[in-house]
Amino acid sequence: MNEREQVGASGNAVNGAVGVVVRHAVLGTFAAISALTAITALVTGCGSSSGGAGGAGESGQGRPAYAPVQNERFAVTTVELSAILLDNQKYARWTFGLKLKQPVQLRSIRIDDVTEGSPVSLVNDQAPQVQGGAWTGYTGAIEPSASALPWLFDSTPARRTFRFTVTDLNGQDSVLEQTVTYPVKTKKDLVKWYGFNA
Repeated sequence: MNEREQVGASGNAVNGAVGVVVRHAVLGTFAAISALTAITALVTGCGSSSGGAGGAGESGQGRPAYAPVQNERFAVTTVELSAILLDNQKYARWTFGLKLKQPVQLRSIRIDDVTEGSPVSLVNDQAPQVQGGAWTGYTGAIEPSASALPWLFDSTPARRTFRFTVTDLNGQDSVLEQTVTYPVKTKKDLVKWYGFNA
C-alpha cells in the first residue's frame, strides 16, 4: 500500500468511526425520547379512571391497566390476554413476562391465578429460558367462552390477581403478586377484536 492509499484508508476509517458515533448519538436520543414518551404514558395512564393498557397506559387498547410490581430481583413486564389460532379455531391465551434485575439462574417459574382465593395454575415452567435478561411464558389454549372466562363477558370491570413464584437454583423463592384491571370497554374491545364468542 503506497502513501496515498494509506491516507485514503485512514480517512475512511475516521469517516466510519464518525458515522458510528453519530449513529449511536442519534439512537441514544431516540431511545431517550421513547423512554420519556413511555414514562409520560405510564404516569397519565395510571392516573386515568378510564383504564389503561399494560404498563404503558394505553386506554382501551385491549390490555389490562396495572402498575408492574417488582422486587430487588425481578419485575413483572407482561400480563396480557390475547388470541391464538389452533386448527382454524380461535382460543385465548395468557402471556406473562418477567425481567431479571440481577443475574440469577432459575430453577422454575410458576404463575397462579389467585383472584378467587384458591390458586389456579396457569404456568409451571420447570426449565425457564432467559434471553436478554427476560423470561416469557404462555398458558395453554383457553376456550374463549363465558364458561371458561366469565369475567371477560360480563358487564362490570374485572380485576385479576396473578402470583408469580420464581425459584432460583439455590431454592430461594421470590413471590410477586400482580393485580390487573380490565375496564368494561377494554373487555368489549378484546371480545370484538379477537372474535371471541360468549
